[in-house]
Amino acid sequence: MADPVGPNNPGWTADPSFARGGHALDVFLDTILKGDNNGNINPNLATEWKLAADLSSITLTLRKGVKFHDGSDWNAVSAKWNIDILINAKVGDYMNFSSVDIVDDYTIRINLKTFTNTMLTTLAGTRVISKAAYDKNGEAWMRLHPVGTGPFKLASFEPQVSLKGVRFDDYWQKGKPYLDGIEFTFISDPMTRSASLQAGEVEMIGGDLSKVEYDLQQKGFNIVKGYISVYTLIPDSKNADSPLANPKVREAIDYAIDRDAIVKSLGYGFWSTTYQFALPGTTTYNESLSRPYDLNKAKQLLAEAGYPNGFKCAFTVNSNVSNRDAATAIQGALSKAGINLDMSIVDGATAQNYFTGGWRNALLGTATSVAANVNASLGVWTKENPWYISLDKTEDFYNLYRTSLTAQKYDAALTQKAIKYMFDNKMVAPVYAVSRGVVMPTKVRDTGFYTRHSFWFWEPANAWISK
Repeated sequence: MADPVGPNNPGWTADPSFARGGHALDVFLDTILKGDNNGNINPNLATEWKLAADLSSITLTLRKGVKFHDGSDWNAVSAKWNIDILINAKVGDYMNFSSVDIVDDYTIRINLKTFTNTMLTTLAGTRVISKAAYDKNGEAWMRLHPVGTGPFKLASFEPQVSLKGVRFDDYWQKGKPYLDGIEFTFISDPMTRSASLQAGEVEMIGGDLSKVEYDLQQKGFNIVKGYISVYTLIPDSKNADSPLANPKVREAIDYAIDRDAIVKSLGYGFWSTTYQFALPGTTTYNESLSRPYDLNKAKQLLAEAGYPNGFKCAFTVNSNVSNRDAATAIQGALSKAGINLDMSIVDGATAQNYFTGGWRNALLGTATSVAANVNASLGVWTKENPWYISLDKTEDFYNLYRTSLTAQKYDAALTQKAIKYMFDNKMVAPVYAVSRGVVMPTKVRDTGFYTRHSFWFWEPANAWISK
């Protein structure tokens, strides 16, 4: 398989960069639980889970008979160690995990500071590594040597060049994996990835979907895809002296953008118009939330806001997750309404400086990920989150979000209320849902891409190639 970028550190889960390891991680490392793309949680290395009546703990029953690649056992000791290193690293939801108790050899209790319904999703995304390998070799070695319970064990790894795995014969799912091995090559250029696929040098390529992948689809290749984020315009609405602090201006921006035209001309059938921070076709998406293109309405709203002749502001575009042609189209659409954007395209690190340091009289253009449990994504719009600090993050939105987040079970109806508040108050301007996908010939079967709660996860143990 050829991916745009590979892991630098596929073997140490507590490193902040670990989660960016991409599709390669599932080859070697299993997760404690397994989430699907509807937000449901299923067994995996833990077969059962029980939430305490007072929401103070989660008790996990662990699967017996599971071995790590080094022959050591998956059990309560190794499970506690894995979770402890994440608690100590203060990674995501683990900041609200206080401690882990061993109940017996195959049962642990995770004690919670505060319960949220994203915690089970977090466990469904928690890959585990061998404590015995760490005890023998140390952290530095582990970073480059993923020793897990997954269907393949490491054969070789050259960061950002290649990664190879060979079949793990003692894999806990008997009879699997079906393949003898999996090899990744990391190719940043989409045309080169496409050429490699067509030449038969690789069986699959992954990445954001564009004309390159569309052309492959026309040649008979299969594309398995899923929406992973929403491309969003974020105003500096917290700054009272900014035109973007006026809700009528923000509403005018919504009406001024012909989303359907952008999606049709630039998305190649892979994007979808959205007016809300939710992905079309999911349980949190509300079909009634819409502000379709109406240039006259946009101009009228600007006049009512006190800007009959429009205004100028900056437009800072995150190049890491933005389509430049789409950003240019947005700039052109708003200029027709009288909003003249001075566009600058910046790298991801510079964009993050704006996210955490603030911006004035400007829109930020960036894609923001949306998880299957949308509560895991909505937090970025709250006052607790250090990103997007020039956005007006209201107490009313925060309360709706917390109500959804702390419900004992993920409830899409509660999440919809928070999303509707964002829409009604014009907090941000979503433009289109972004797809990512994997391209492969028809002979590659049962990969499981885009069936899990996050686009990185797939099912390498189930994959096979027909003759």
